[in-house]
Parts: sequence; structure tokens; C-alpha cells
Amino acid sequence: MTQKFSVRQTVGFVFAVTFTALTTPVFAQGVAGVVVTSHIVDPGPQIFIGNSAMPIPIDLDPNGGSWFKNVGDPQINVPGPAIVDMFETIQNVGTEAWGDWHEFLFPAPAGLAPHTWTNVVSLAVNGSPIGFTATGLGTQTLDLFNFSQPVMPGDIFSIHKQLNVNGTALVSGAFLRIAEYPTPAVPEPASLSLFMFGSVLLCGARRRRC
Repeated sequence: MTQKFSVRQTVGFVFAVTFTALTTPVFAQGVAGVVVTSHIVDPGPQIFIGNSAMPIPIDLDPNGGSWFKNVGDPQINVPGPAIVDMFETIQNVGTEAWGDWHEFLFPAPAGLAPHTWTNVVSLAVNGSPIGFTATGLGTQTLDLFNFSQPVMPGDIFSIHKQLNVNGTALVSGAFLRIAEYPTPAVPEPASLSLFMFGSVLLCGARRRRC
């Protein structure tokens, strides 16, 4: 029988294998070298990565890379199979708006079947729910598209998602390893057409004045 299991508050993380303060931005897409945060969690009702008082800062760089996150239990105890609730609270500390969000679950430790995404319960910007489309449920790759509003610079972005953690083996180190990244918001076709139309009118007005 499937049992309910998840874990609670993160207590720190590693940046390029060196401990740093939470104020150090993680470059979610594109940095030189590997960017890793390690989250130590204890058995409990949920996984929390960041919170409203201390969101994880993300600065999007479109030139490559992902944010790699390790989640581990200091008791080396991973019961399962189990449905895990994961809550992440992130802040856009860059200069670009986000329009999509992407996640990939790396293979589980030896002896465990692959973990998979099962549900995305909600997304919120500054505490207000937003609409979205989720693809990849039942697989290791999760893509969230069609945000009803972009995540603007300075905004707090919250994600409540669920995943299936397989196996009952004792696991040392991280039992979840995840790569995540946002992508830039793309103007809606209607907005883009209006912008282009306005540019044409402005150009014509300038010509008439010449």
C-alpha cells in the first residue's frame, strides 16, 4: 500500500561545494561551473525549500546551465513508495521576467526505482495563484508553461508540486537530485502586434515631420 511521506524545512545549502549565505544568487540558467544547493531535511509532513521570509534567490542567465538541487535526510531513511509534497519559494532577483519553469529528476540512488512527478498543485506570484499548463506528469521531466502572468524581477514565485519517491532502502546522501530553470517570458501575440503597430505609426509620424 502506498504511504504518505514527505520532509520538512531546509537548513542550508552548498554553492559550488562551498557554504555561503542565503543571499548569494543562484544562476538558474547559465553560469561558468556547476551550481549546486544541498538541502538537509528531516522526516515530517512536507519538503520546504525556501519560505516567504527567506526565498531562494534565482537570477536567470539564458546562456546555459541549470540550478542543481540535492535533497537528503540526515537519518539516511527514505521510506516508500511514497507521495512527497514539495513546496518551493523562490525570488526572481534578475532583470528578466520568467514565463516558463522546467524541472528534471535525476536517476534515483542505486537500489531505488526512478522517482516521478505526479502533480502540480499550484503556482503563485507574490502569494496570488496563477494559471499554468503542466506537462510531463508521470515522468522525470516536468515543464510548466502558459503562465497567466509572468514572474517579474523582484517577484516571489511559489510552487507546490508532488512526486513519487520509490523504495524502502536506506540511502546515504541525497535521495532527490533535481535540475531546475526558468525561461524568459515571451510577449503574447496580441501584445507584440500592438507594439509593432504602434512602432509603425510612430515611424510614419516621424517621417511626416521631416
